[in-house]
Amino acid sequence: MDTIQGAGKVRPQHFQKSWADALPWTITVFFSAALIFLVQPMYAKMATPLLGGAPSVWNVSLVCFQAALLGGYAYAHLLAHLRSIRLQVIIHGVLLCLAALALPLSISGMFGSPDSEHPILWLTATFLVSIAPPFAILSATAPLTQYWYSKSGQPDARDPYHLYSASNAGSLLGLLVYPIAMEPFTTLGTQTLLWSGGYGMVAFLLIACGLMVIFQEKADLAPASQEASLPKKVSWREKAYWLVLSAVPSGLLLGATSHISTDIASAPFLWAPPLIAYISTFIIVFARKPLINPKAAEKYLLLVIAAALLSLNLPIHTPIVALVGIALHVGALFMAALCLHGTLVARRPEVSGLTEFYLFMSLGGVLGAAFVALVAPVIFNDIYEYPLLLGLALLLTPRFSQTRHGSLFNRKSAPILALIVIAILAAAGFTTFRQSQSANITKRGFFGVVSTYMENTDRPIMYLRHGSTVHGAQLKDEVDRPTPITYYHEAGPIGQAFHLMSQRATHIGVVGLGAGSVACHAQPSQQFTYYEIDPLVVDIATNPDYFTYLSTCTPDADIHLGDARITLTSAPPQGYDLLLLDAFSSDAIPVHLLTREAMQLYLSRLSDNGVMVFHISNRYVDLVPVLARVGAAENAVMMWQSYSPSESEAAAYANLTKAMVFAKSEAALGPFLADERWKPIEADDKRPWTDDYSNLIGALIDKH
Repeated sequence: MDTIQGAGKVRPQHFQKSWADALPWTITVFFSAALIFLVQPMYAKMATPLLGGAPSVWNVSLVCFQAALLGGYAYAHLLAHLRSIRLQVIIHGVLLCLAALALPLSISGMFGSPDSEHPILWLTATFLVSIAPPFAILSATAPLTQYWYSKSGQPDARDPYHLYSASNAGSLLGLLVYPIAMEPFTTLGTQTLLWSGGYGMVAFLLIACGLMVIFQEKADLAPASQEASLPKKVSWREKAYWLVLSAVPSGLLLGATSHISTDIASAPFLWAPPLIAYISTFIIVFARKPLINPKAAEKYLLLVIAAALLSLNLPIHTPIVALVGIALHVGALFMAALCLHGTLVARRPEVSGLTEFYLFMSLGGVLGAAFVALVAPVIFNDIYEYPLLLGLALLLTPRFSQTRHGSLFNRKSAPILALIVIAILAAAGFTTFRQSQSANITKRGFFGVVSTYMENTDRPIMYLRHGSTVHGAQLKDEVDRPTPITYYHEAGPIGQAFHLMSQRATHIGVVGLGAGSVACHAQPSQQFTYYEIDPLVVDIATNPDYFTYLSTCTPDADIHLGDARITLTSAPPQGYDLLLLDAFSSDAIPVHLLTREAMQLYLSRLSDNGVMVFHISNRYVDLVPVLARVGAAENAVMMWQSYSPSESEAAAYANLTKAMVFAKSEAALGPFLADERWKPIEADDKRPWTDDYSNLIGALIDKH
């Protein structure tokens, strides 16, 4: 038999293949991974509006996707144990067809409306029946294709791990395409149809790859020895190490995402950067020639993590500071994941253990994600898991965890290790000290961290904070009817609106409870109804030990728990003379409250002479043009005001505030038209947002 010399080994000439022969396999794993990571932001975009736009929707969704990925990898591992490739291809083809019955993707109504008391259960159950079948079967593509490739007769068939690099390159493409090309320019309906077409294409390619292996077996060009087919045993200690090396970066991914998205917006374009950084590390470490040496990254990991830890306690007042913070945390995630994933890949088994390796790697990802999204909110009352995982990532790098003698730490690394411990304790200690000095209570739930704290300046003030944003405050030395302050001061736009409508409005709806400040704008003849999604906010605002706005001024008002887009549908048509929209998720207004469908709902609940007030103060996004387009599309009359308090008003605790008012007619806005502080506004010709379409990146660009 003719032979050729290559890579230091002698191989039969028929084994020599051009790179084009591996192209079908590469294309299959590439596009399969792209589809997998396109569907993740698509599903979160579908589900987020139903749960108030909370960042936790994305974290819980990631856990669901990680679990479905684990299911796909477990299925691939079991399928690979069948001796017949033909049978494997048949089974997989049938399951691909069955999973296609769930297409096009949509949110199932099987479990009804979301339950604000148990949002995780609703989100998980809805995922299982809506997305899991096609997602899980596609998730099996990467390990299954690599296993089939190992039987293909290619020169590098004994080491198919490089295909995982192509798989993650596809993942990266999906993450980039969605926020940049799909979300701003296509509707959700179009996106799901495109995804269905992509699913069909990948299914065809995958079966074609399986048939290629079957034909290869028939030609008997690459007979595998019985000895080579037997997997070598891997110790459970080594498998546990695989789990840890996979779990910590996965947990860091969710921790960094929560920290970044809470104070800006819960939207795919902000979910994407951490996930892009995370996926990029797989592309690098699984490549034949990594672009970045993971060992070189270890040298700078301490510096990057220290900077990220220190930035946790920095106040965010400007977009520049926010961008620097995002860069620091994404950088720390990237460096930590690169080091740990590099260590993981360096310990990968031979091809006989490929599917088991991916199974444990996926299990570690699920465990890390589940810890952050499900366990940490129960055991921690603040986001302590993120700095702890940063420190743990550093301790797991080979520089600290491995020596030639196998001990966990060595003397050479001890001084640096001490610095790490001090930095972690200092970061956690400073946060704890700050809270112990000022916080009365800190509670953590699905919708974020809510806390109260006392500030003693000229007068004692109790603040309500969601994340890092103040959502109301009260002067504690007022024993009778407390005075609304901050955004709700009588001199600001919201206070003005209540004053201008005081003679006309008898039924008032308030979306977003906060500390309940607006309650004390109530007149004796007025009836208030509140809508709030977060049970923790309700508990604190109704507790007189913290705030007395509600108990003093509207003690008999109804409070409806749930997302306003759902709970307002049960309100009577034309039932409100004044409707205040003040629904924040930390500093971000949920996007689903800014769409045409939302505006239709609001206007339908206004009386003919009613007025809607929209509080749109925001550090990053100018929502005036966004809402102007939506209002114009629904033929609403609208005005706006950007309020800056005078020195005396600021001394009376009034805040900078921006607000818009909407009504069905100019007559309804008569009091505002007569007030020179309110300005008319016209919409530009850009596309209004809908439940199917939004462009938050464009809104950010317009602001800056």
